[in-house]
Amino acid sequence: MSKVTKRDLLLSSALTLFSEQGIHSTSTASIAKHAGVANGTLFHHFDNKQSLVSALYITSKQQLASALVLSDDLLSQPLRQQVESLWHLALDWAISHPCQLIFFQQVATESALPQTQRIKAMKTELSILELMITLGQSQEIIVKYPLDLLLDHCQSQMIASGLFFINNPSLIANSDYRDNAFNLFWRAIAIDA
Repeated sequence: MSKVTKRDLLLSSALTLFSEQGIHSTSTASIAKHAGVANGTLFHHFDNKQSLVSALYITSKQQLASALVLSDDLLSQPLRQQVESLWHLALDWAISHPCQLIFFQQVATESALPQTQRIKAMKTELSILELMITLGQSQEIIVKYPLDLLLDHCQSQMIASGLFFINNPSLIANSDYRDNAFNLFWRAIAIDA
């Protein structure tokens, strides 16, 4: 079991407070207080609030990426089945991590990080998405729109679906809703959906 560091406490506190209050409404002092550390400790680990937001975004993307592991059997399936399996893994993660999902939404809607930085994090931490999109484009399965637009769209669709299920917990296990959430997503990116 790994030791929880002050940096970890600060990231956890930031996630909690951001998801409750919003990124711009949360002060660094309140994050430090919530973490039980001195305000100066926050600035020992992060240059400013922007770097804290960036670190939390990357950490959250890494955690999501660790949940998106496809078995060898799935990797031998047609691309649509691979994407669908990945979608359901991401949706399960999103539902079980509501604070991080809300944080992802806030980063996008509050312009807390530049889009170029968000797309770079997605390409780096969720490289499987870029791989599947470019493979799908080369096979003429996925529309040939700009990659950054498609990556941003994928994230937006996941956030919207995740929040729908978080706000409607009785529907989480309903396969009609889950399958149709994927179908909506697939129709937006597939050439012949």
